[in-house]
Amino acid sequence: MSMNKHSIIRLITLFFILIFLLINGLFWLTQQHFSKQHEVEQIRRFLLADKLFHHNQNDFSVELEQLLIRHSAIPAKKILSEGKTIIELPFGKIIKFDSHTFFVNIPPPSDSHKEREFMPPPPHDIKQFTSFVLEDIQPHSLAIFWMVLVATDTLILLFFAYIIRKLLPLHRLKNAIIAFKEGDTNLDLPVSGKDEISQITHEFNCTLEKIASMREARSLFLRNILHELKTPIMKGSLTTDCLEPSVEQERLKRIFTRMDYLLNEFAKMERFSSGEWHLNLQEYRFVDILDHACDVLLCDKESIVVKGEESQLILNVDFELFTVALKNLIDNALKYSEGKPIVIIGVESIDIRTVGEALPIEKQNFNKLFNRAFENSSAGLGLGLYISDSIINKHNFRLLYHYADGYNCFSIVLDAV
Repeated sequence: MSMNKHSIIRLITLFFILIFLLINGLFWLTQQHFSKQHEVEQIRRFLLADKLFHHNQNDFSVELEQLLIRHSAIPAKKILSEGKTIIELPFGKIIKFDSHTFFVNIPPPSDSHKEREFMPPPPHDIKQFTSFVLEDIQPHSLAIFWMVLVATDTLILLFFAYIIRKLLPLHRLKNAIIAFKEGDTNLDLPVSGKDEISQITHEFNCTLEKIASMREARSLFLRNILHELKTPIMKGSLTTDCLEPSVEQERLKRIFTRMDYLLNEFAKMERFSSGEWHLNLQEYRFVDILDHACDVLLCDKESIVVKGEESQLILNVDFELFTVALKNLIDNALKYSEGKPIVIIGVESIDIRTVGEALPIEKQNFNKLFNRAFENSSAGLGLGLYISDSIINKHNFRLLYHYADGYNCFSIVLDAV
């Protein structure tokens, strides 16, 4: 499961890792502290037992028991050879042997006067020195410590798994929203539980059902209208063909041809807006797209001013769809310009400029269908600009508007070129 650096699941995972390491680090420090304390206490008891052994001639087994120490019958030689030395003292060694801790008293060196003068003085008379082995019988088990550590780690991991399990539906919901944005409406996310995420998922499923129902109803409505209009247009076109050739007959023929083209265009736009249209991208010269847009508008190319034709701009676009977008922009320019519209073909953008008053700010948001600013306007609903903006964005271009020096300028910014 891939996650970005701002993902909630990623942040919670990092938080739990930090907590896990911190708690285990604290347990380790605590274990080291208690082990050190036990070691110091063990040395203290062994030294006290050593003093009792050399300075008390009577039976001191009771005192040894109070120190939790006893004499060991294991030979010192065996412990020294097979055991592991933990601490080495001037007159003895503390050795780990067979899971027990022993203190082996060792006579000080006496072979040379030179060595003895550098040795610390023994705590007793060397002549009376005898070797002995003491065993620590104080219980020292870390089983409870490790049980607490394992239990704590287990609880942390279980809680982490529970939180991740609760957040996974949120991750699936995010992916479903992305898929819905890309046009996939056949989504049905599983819902389990009664928490807030499950409720949001349930509402998301209900919303998808309503949207799918509305899209189906709209599609059926538009297709019925297109079907009903196509019949009279076809009859009118056939009737026109039966008339005697004349100027009026040619005009009627062009009108019916344009109406038939517009119906086909509306059908394509219905497929485009419903997400059924997939771009057929190929390279075309912009001047060819412009010529086709003028043919669709039934206008002469002399009715607009074209600058930059020599640039030989090549666009990787869907020819039919991009023609619709350009046609709508030129159509608006022809309707509302006080002079000839100017089409400027550049390397980074295509500008369509018209002379006139600036477009009101409330009408510049043409990326929304049926903008309220157009509802009471006799000039139209702004549907053409909405369609153009949608098609241009589909091609990874941008449609921008600005007003300068008395010109309204619609720019198709070619970011993807």
